[in-house]
Amino acid sequence: MHPTVVADAGGLLTLSGTVEGIAHQANEICAVDTSSLLLAEFLLWLHEGRPEHASVEFGIVSSRVQEWFPARPVAIEAAMRRDDPDIPMDSVVALVLAESLRVPLVTKHRELVSRKIPVLYA
Repeated sequence: MHPTVVADAGGLLTLSGTVEGIAHQANEICAVDTSSLLLAEFLLWLHEGRPEHASVEFGIVSSRVQEWFPARPVAIEAAMRRDDPDIPMDSVVALVLAESLRVPLVTKHRELVSRKIPVLYA
C-alpha cells in the first residue's frame, strides 16, 4: 500500500475500476487538473449516446482523487521533457508532479520512466 500516488488519466480510470488493469493500492490519490479533461472525453466516448452515464462515472472517478493540482507550475518542465508525441501531455505533467512530490506515478503508459520515483504501470 502506498501512502500517496499521483495518477494520470489512465491511472485514474484503472484505480477507479472503470477500465481493466492493475489497481495499485494507495491511501491518497493526487492528480493534475488537466487529466479531468481527458477523463471527460474518454467517458463520453465510452458511454456514447448516454451522457448521463458519463456524468455519473465522471463523478465516481473524480471522487477518488483527494487533491487536484494545477498544471501551470510544472507545464514548461513537462513540455521540455516530452520527447515522444505519442505520450499524452497529461501523463508527462503527472510524472513531473509525482517527481516533485517524491511519490509514485500510476499510469497506463509503459513508455514513461523515472530515475527519481517508482512508476507503477496500471
